[in-house]
Amino acid sequence: MAWLSRPAHRSDVGTQLMNRSIMGWDIGGAHLKAARLNHHGLIDFTRQEACPLWLGLDQLDQSLDRMLTALAGDLPVHHAITMTGELADNFHSREEGVMALSAAMTRRLGSERVKVFAGDKALIPAGQLKLQDTPKVASANWLASGLWVASCLKEAMFVDVGSTTTDILVIADHQALHRGYTDSERMGYDELLYSGIVRTPAMMLARRVPLGGTWSGVMAELFASAADVYRLTGELPEQADQMPAADHGSKTPEGSRQRLARQFGRDAGSLPEGSWEKLAVYLRECQLATLLDALELQISRGLISGSAPLIGAGIGRFLIKTMASRLERPYLDFGSLFSASTRLTEFEIADCGPAAAVACLALRELNQSP
Repeated sequence: MAWLSRPAHRSDVGTQLMNRSIMGWDIGGAHLKAARLNHHGLIDFTRQEACPLWLGLDQLDQSLDRMLTALAGDLPVHHAITMTGELADNFHSREEGVMALSAAMTRRLGSERVKVFAGDKALIPAGQLKLQDTPKVASANWLASGLWVASCLKEAMFVDVGSTTTDILVIADHQALHRGYTDSERMGYDELLYSGIVRTPAMMLARRVPLGGTWSGVMAELFASAADVYRLTGELPEQADQMPAADHGSKTPEGSRQRLARQFGRDAGSLPEGSWEKLAVYLRECQLATLLDALELQISRGLISGSAPLIGAGIGRFLIKTMASRLERPYLDFGSLFSASTRLTEFEIADCGPAAAVACLALRELNQSP
């Protein structure tokens, strides 16, 4: 296995922190994720909280309150943050969003204890963050994960399928070989796709679907989401579905059938039993096809061998296992690249990948400092 040039989860994680711990934070537009690296170099806490930033910056304070309560007073000494939440539409610009989110975290955690991930600029002390740094900080959480993978594996295809988006990154010769950096650049190269397993509107998954013996067009209206699709396929991690349903109705198979039916101008009872489950499988295949096309584009660059594995992260990584099988490539869970305590909550390391990665990158920086 040429892609594994050193043992996984050995890259600086085993170094002791001398009774210090690090919390990695990933501030998204809809969720706040955290992972704690304890003084033994083990990830011993992972958690996700709903954080709909478009409703206001106070949502971050509320999510932080819940997160800090869950820590039961055992607050780490060091904090490292990465983010995508600067895109929330209550910020006038991405620069404003980066500065506002950084300031909000330092108010709660202390400016001397917080560093901000800035891509190739590594981690910047939050108190020294300047406007000219914000382009490297904005929406860089995918790179934190990718750098960690690159430190562990010689070659791989890193894929993170989350609630809203999918990140794809080629790892070759221990380098994260991205062509884009900003969201707009990465979308142009299919390194970022706005396609996830919870919040993506169902109308974005297909142009038309087979229903009742005819092709049915998809209404351009948010009647249902991908969460409804994966609830009916039985694959949705319910603990990760923290946002209200499209109709603010019940998150049950019955509710999902009704929402999907509305998406195609029908009522749930208008078709035989099992029809909506079959439709969910069809929509799953449509989404898979989109993601596989993006993977094939990256593979066509010719930078990795045919045996390089897919590294699966995010709550939708069950789709990555399917893609690895279809591409006849090995599959590795992102969490296998870390050492972990048995104390983890219902959220696994791979569910909170960028948070775990940025904590470990911060540890490496601490170890390298004089």
